[in-house]
Amino acid sequence: MPTAEERSRRWYYRTNAIFDPEALSGQYVRLFRESGSLLGMFSKPQLEHGFSAIGSGCTFSVKKLIWNTDLAFERREAVVKAMFYLFRDFFRVEPLRYRADMWWDGLCYCWEMGQRERSRGGEDSRMQDVMFATMSDILSIDSEECRFAALHGLHHLHHPATLELIKRYKSTLPYLERWCRDYDEEEAAWREHLERRRFAKIVPPQG
Repeated sequence: MPTAEERSRRWYYRTNAIFDPEALSGQYVRLFRESGSLLGMFSKPQLEHGFSAIGSGCTFSVKKLIWNTDLAFERREAVVKAMFYLFRDFFRVEPLRYRADMWWDGLCYCWEMGQRERSRGGEDSRMQDVMFATMSDILSIDSEECRFAALHGLHHLHHPATLELIKRYKSTLPYLERWCRDYDEEEAAWREHLERRRFAKIVPPQG
């Protein structure tokens, strides 16, 4: 996996791209829905490089696009939902090393870090629901690579229905018994950590 310094030197972080968000959202939906065709069009290094740009924090990345409020929420929702086809038709065949497994990290980490909170409602809640529904669908794909990627994303998303969802799969995927137990404990620790951090901001240190 490249270091943070190596990633920062990549061309897409030094490119001041000008684009129409609505057109870009349509292109992303098409790319994800037709992603199976990429397998015969580009080499693996080319695909890894392209998906590293899509999953980065650069101006035209998916992460930037889905939080661009100049674009209607329904358009951004369609981009996230189309990611199901990316996993079913592309990552199931070619996970591109860590790309599939780490796909949801950059998209979900704003909840992990408490930058977005479901209790605020609005897009913090709505987008969380869209991602949760998409990862729920990905769990149904007959691919351990896809399932592990969805589980990884759900771990960072912290949606309140996560445990209920995973329990439905326990009978067919025995390893989820341990996952549920660990998630329950880690979720409690995560919530406690956020509460301590909020309290520290409210009450400054003495002395």
